[in-house]
This record gives sequence, C-alpha cells and structure tokens, in this order.
Amino acid sequence: MWRVMIMAALVTGTVARAAENGPVKDPRLTTVRTLRQGSGFVPPGDKEVWQKRAQDLRAQVLIAAGLWPMPEKTPLNAVIHGRIEREDYTVERVFFESYPGFYVTGSLYRPKGKTGPFAGVLCPHGHWANGRFNETPEKEIDAQIKAGVEKDRVAAKYILQARCANLAKLGCVVFHYDMVGYADADEKHFPHHKTMTDAEADLNLQSIFGLQTWDSIRALDFLLSLADVDKERIACTGASGGGTQTFIMMTVDDRLKVAAPVCMISAGDHQGGCVCENNALLRIGTDNVELSATFAPRPFIHPTATGDWTKDYLEQGYPETLGVYRLFGVEENVKAVRFNAGHNYALGNREAMYNFFNTHLKLGAKEPVKERPFTPIAPKDLSVFTSDHPRPADSTDAPTLRKYLADQAAKQMQALKPTDAASLEKFRQVLQPALRHLLACAFPVEGASFGVQGKNVEKIMKIEIECECGLRKPCRLPALAFYSEQRLKGFHLTDGPVTILIHPSGKSAALSPDGSPTPLVSALLARGHMVIAPDFFLTGDLAGPNPIATSKIEFFAGYNRTVIANRAHDILACVTIAKDLGNSVNLVGVEGAGPWVMLARALAGDAVKRTVADGGGFEFGSVKERGDVNYLPGAVKYGGLYNLAALGAPGEMLIFNAGDSDTTPLTAAYAAAGASTKCRVEKGKVDVVEWLTR
Repeated sequence: MWRVMIMAALVTGTVARAAENGPVKDPRLTTVRTLRQGSGFVPPGDKEVWQKRAQDLRAQVLIAAGLWPMPEKTPLNAVIHGRIEREDYTVERVFFESYPGFYVTGSLYRPKGKTGPFAGVLCPHGHWANGRFNETPEKEIDAQIKAGVEKDRVAAKYILQARCANLAKLGCVVFHYDMVGYADADEKHFPHHKTMTDAEADLNLQSIFGLQTWDSIRALDFLLSLADVDKERIACTGASGGGTQTFIMMTVDDRLKVAAPVCMISAGDHQGGCVCENNALLRIGTDNVELSATFAPRPFIHPTATGDWTKDYLEQGYPETLGVYRLFGVEENVKAVRFNAGHNYALGNREAMYNFFNTHLKLGAKEPVKERPFTPIAPKDLSVFTSDHPRPADSTDAPTLRKYLADQAAKQMQALKPTDAASLEKFRQVLQPALRHLLACAFPVEGASFGVQGKNVEKIMKIEIECECGLRKPCRLPALAFYSEQRLKGFHLTDGPVTILIHPSGKSAALSPDGSPTPLVSALLARGHMVIAPDFFLTGDLAGPNPIATSKIEFFAGYNRTVIANRAHDILACVTIAKDLGNSVNLVGVEGAGPWVMLARALAGDAVKRTVADGGGFEFGSVKERGDVNYLPGAVKYGGLYNLAALGAPGEMLIFNAGDSDTTPLTAAYAAAGASTKCRVEKGKVDVVEWLTR
C-alpha cells in the first residue's frame, strides 16, 4: 500500500494524505503524564499475550530498580537477639546486610505454643511517622474510635504492631522491617527523601526505590532461611508505601504466594508520591493496576478506603484485574473490599486480610477471623541496636554505597563482555531488554505509516510520518524525501537503498541556503539512494521547550520518555516506514546526532544495513543535569554508549569523531560475532558517502 501511495505521488504530484490535518503539533509537548494518572490499562483477551506482557513488566520494574541483572546476593550475616515474650507469640530484634555494610532492621514475630513449619509474612510498614516505631496520637485515636474505624485503643495506637501480633497469633512468622531511612534503618546516612536523587544516580539507576526493593528481596531471603518457615506459604502485606512495596514484590519475586497490598492501588489519581515508590523508567506505559495484576494467578486481596485515592478501585482497576485472573480461570483468587475509612491500615482492612490469609495460607483458624487483643511493645524496646548489639562499625554511608553499586555494575558488564557467539547471545539477553526499557520503545514502531504533504518539486517531496508515541494522540513527524530520476526508471521504487539522515537541526539540515539538496544528500542521490531527512522530537517543526527542564514535574522520567529516548523512538519510526521503500535501509547521524542513531540502530535488528554515526567524543558520564537532551537513565549502569551500541553487531557500522571514547565494547561484540570487518571506528572525520555506497 505504501509503495503504491508514494509511487503515485512521485509521478503525479498528488497528495496521499490531505494537508487539512493542519500544522504539526507534537502531543509530547502538551500531554505529559504525572503520578496523578494511570496508563489506561485494559487486559488482553489472550492468556499467552498477557504472560508475555507480565514478563516484560517484571523486567521493567527490575531495570528501574537497578536490579537487572540481579546483583550478587552477599551473605546476610543475620543477627537475631533480644527476645520479648508474649502469651502466644514472641518478638525478636533482627538486623542483617542486604549489601555489605548496608543493614536491614526489623522485628521478628513468631508463634508460641504451636508446631511449625509456619507461614511466613513480610510486613513493610509504609509512610507512618517513625515507621516501625509508629504511635498514633491520642487525638487521632479518639477520632478513629468515634468514627468506628477502630474499636480498641491499643490497636488504634499501634496499628503496625496490631497486624504483626495478630498474624503471629494466627500461626505466622512475621518480619516487620524498616524502610530505608526510617526507625533503625540509618536515617542519618540515608535520609529517605534526600538520598540518590540526582541525575548521576538516575544514569546509574541508583535510588531509594531500588534500595527498598532490594531490601524486600533480601528480607524474603532472610524469612526463607528460618527453619520454622514453610517456603510454600509466603505472603506480603503493607499499606500506603508498604502497599507499593507489596505489589512491587508481587511483580518481581515468584517466591511470594499470597499478597495484600492495602490502600494503594488506583487506576489513576495517585500512583505513589515518594522516592521509595518512584524511579526513572518505572511506570512508563504502565501503572499500579497492571503491575499488581502480574501476580495472577496467585491470590491477592486489595482492601481499599473511601477516604483516599483507592475509593474508586472497585469500579476502575478491580474489573481490569479480574479480567486478567479470568484468563487463568481463577477469578476467586482476587478480591477487593472497600471500607469507610481514611488512608490507613484500619481495622476493617486488617480483618479482611486476616480472613484472606487464613484461607489461602491454610492457617486453619475459625472464620470469620476477628482481631484479638495484644500487649504492645514500647518503641524504645523495639530498636534493634542496643548496648549489647550496637550498630556495626562497618555500616556504610551513601557515597560509599553508591561507589560499591557502580563498581558492581561495572563488574557485571565486564563479565558480560562477549568473546564468542555464546557469550554474545548472553550479552544480548541482558542488554536488549535493558535498552528497550531505557528508551521505552521497540522495533518496529507500532502504527507507523506516512503520507505525502506536498507536491513533487525538484525531486524533493514533503512527507509526514505518523506513529504511536505512547499517548492517546499519534505523533506526526514532518520529513523531506529526496529521490533521483534513476530510482523511477521502470517505476521500481524499491530498486535501491534508502538512507535516513539525522541531524540536530532536523530536515532543514538536508537543504542548502538556496533550497537545493546539500552536497551530502546530492552525493547520495547520485549513487541511487533515496534520502529521508526527518524532524524529530524538539527539532524543526517539532521544536519546543524541553519538558523535563521546564515542567518541573516530579518523577518525570518515571512516567515519560526523556528527550534522547523520544528521538531514538522517532528514528525507529523512520526505519519502520523506510524498510518498505527500498531494498535496504541506512542510518546516518551527524553533528551530535550520532549517539541517538547508535541507540536506535541497536534496537532495529537487521532492518538497517549500514550505520554511520558521528560519535562527537560523547559519553553518557558527561551528562550532569536532567535537562540535558542526552539524559538517559540507566545509560551509565549498562556500560555507556558503546556497550549499548554493541547490540547492533553484526550490522555494518562506521563510527567517526570517536575521539578518546572507549569503543572496545563495540569492537569486542563485532569480534564475537565474527564480523570485525563490518565495524570501523575512526577518531577523526571520514568520507561518509564513500563508505555508505562502496
């Protein structure tokens, strides 16, 4: 269809898609997603499609958390001490290392007077004042009792202890652990809202969200290491930020069997407002409803409240989740309840969880399960560090941990350096999904098509490429298409290569001041190439302010593509339509556009024959601000530009103006592919046309 459409335009000068669409407006400049919007998740109608999507979402979350590939699990060196006796359960102090010198702290509740093995339950606490040490103020207790939200003053004062104690009474081993920067979890060195919040952290995918997720994974390791825990009956539950940690664990850890994220999941309005709930890349194209649905077919319940953003979950969110569970034929495994309460793990929510866990963890209690009285522990007596067990002297600080994480990531990339065909495949298995999620796009670009916007004048045609860009409105990329007379002989449009020219100025860079093709374009035309020069994000007719730099939207890169990611997407859209217009497609990126072209080419597979990229001496380590057009979260963690570009092997590639950049990851991949002669790297300038048309 495309060939016929553009062929007619070349010969007759007709317009294939009417220009009445109006001036080009890039929806990416006006439609910016925030943490207050969902993604509009609609479950697919096919189980296999969903399972593939769920695996991709798991990779997305792990990548955003800086946990792809998974870090080395170093020894926990767990210390359990200071047992406190209660009538039917005990509470012990626990600390262990999730990373060397980085300590997870918490309270371990165990049943007393019962025979195990017992179900194990993780309890992340959420954003209550002082975390695990939380005590509700008396005035608030009065209000909750009066409203009927709570019935017992002790439980109302110690809502976090209430659920842990009652789960232990039901026969569960419960680990109630601190979120990073709360209670015993070293607020001095890791303040919750002030740690790993700069562009450098993003480039390395280091974050409180990542630390918290890793702590939860290691907390599960700890729980499973206990002899009295049944490894087949493991659950997790928390509210608010603890609810986020719960459904994140539901997404990434298959060892979890049952879950109860409370007062957190919403189809819109609020996806999570804290650094432990957000990071770059995390929710691009997805939201909390879809992430929690990846738990299917395992059972989970979502207790919600009328007094927060989960008030509409039963109408918007739960039906979609139920649709996923229906694919597995286990609709009974997912449940949602709503209580007339505020944003809290209130009594109604707790009792709904007790009954759900009683059924699915096979606890054997008589139903309905009601909350029982307990004797609380004063916060000072819950602190894990005492005179007998002080905070370890090897406790790390944030700068030291950041260096450790960066060093470990570098070692992982070095270990993945391909040396033969087998190791090259392993390299691709890690780096391919990583780059796809860094750029938040894939090839071919969905919905890519084009139309002619102007008549055939001097063998230069105005076209417009339309494609999906993750928004409700499609993106439209203006472009110039240059063609030569010899491409029209016999009306065989595809008898020759198509070269896509990418320049920071967009399509105008393909024209000389007098409106004729530039020498580079003319030389390619003389060799029988068709040349497409597009405008792309923030260039030419699509120019506008950098939304990251101007919008000041919190967690922008967690919900939206960055500038360089949008540009790579637009280049891939051009490749998607160009591969049907010639017998081969080439990519050329000059004067600063080389890195964008290299990243796009790395995802394009065999759709691109030859690539020429002006390296410009660029390295991602030089990016210092989020407003930089080359800001790409994760790019440094994954070895930098030339390690990511190595995914393009064995396609023919010429890199010039490389300067002093380390290009050995690129050349190593080509050597491993047995294609060293297909990769040429030059520090200075070269004859681009000669190499492309040789």
